[in-house]
Amino acid sequence: MKANLLLAAFSGFIGAIILTLLMYMIKASGQKLDIPYLLGSRFVDITKTAKVYLVGNIIHLLIGAAWGMLYVALLKGLRIIINWPAGILWGLAHGIFMGVMMGILEKKHPHIGEDKSIPNPGILGRKWGTAIPYYILGLHIIFGASTLYVYHWIVMG
Repeated sequence: MKANLLLAAFSGFIGAIILTLLMYMIKASGQKLDIPYLLGSRFVDITKTAKVYLVGNIIHLLIGAAWGMLYVALLKGLRIIINWPAGILWGLAHGIFMGVMMGILEKKHPHIGEDKSIPNPGILGRKWGTAIPYYILGLHIIFGASTLYVYHWIVMG
């Protein structure tokens, strides 16, 4: 059976919704984890907060859809069963990758860095707080597991 990339994108979109909702719950508890704001402020005037969040959330959900396609395509190519346990492992790798990418944001983002409006998160967001690396890894594990669970459930029934 071939990979259905449309269903994979839909599954990644659902996984990204779950990840984003959990992230906002973490943010509501006082943590500084706010990836949609980081994404939106890269492309939108930072003084227009509502627009920053709108664009940031749309980008975040679309990126989730793209990751869903990547997960499914890679697992199919490697002949690994697409299910939630595989999603846990891929989510962990994804979380490590994204955590490392956060470390280079200061060089690429116009509003991140010393004397700028957004403090540099550092690798795995560790400069934002001691719990942030665990949240990033945990959220991506949940993303991977939920994305591949949804895909498996839709395709296999």
